[in-house]
Amino acid sequence: MKPLTAQDLMSPRLMAVSRTDTLRDLVDFLRDNSIHAAMVKESGRLVGVVSYTDVVVFLSDQAVDTDYSFSHMFASDGDVPDEMAERLDSASVDDIMTPAVFTVDVTATAGQTAKLMQEKEIHRVIVTSKGEAVGILSTTDLIEAVVRYEEVLMQTAK
Repeated sequence: MKPLTAQDLMSPRLMAVSRTDTLRDLVDFLRDNSIHAAMVKESGRLVGVVSYTDVVVFLSDQAVDTDYSFSHMFASDGDVPDEMAERLDSASVDDIMTPAVFTVDVTATAGQTAKLMQEKEIHRVIVTSKGEAVGILSTTDLIEAVVRYEEVLMQTAK
């Protein structure tokens, strides 16, 4: 069995937002596209990555009602408290994005990619080919690969 590569595991669905988008725009974009993170581009150039986690960390500085769940705002019918709505409308992607973009080549193995993610304490990398972004690979993608690998092992052991 050949090693799994980043190209085997990545999602080729690259979604990007602008660093000037409001956080409300970002949350709507992530929810509408059923994704947890997006690349941040400026003039066609990759300048960062932003995720739901970044939004939650930013908003967690606000004192909120303890009965309120952050996950509620990510639901399709989620309304947010007024003080949170103000923060979502007044802050931009640029305020919360991670400007460090970690990449792996399409030929990187799953193990190499997982090691980078572990060392950098990140949850996704941009997959590149000849220096161009061609996909995104997350910890969820790696977990799914482990599940599939074990299923194949169990079936071949029978």
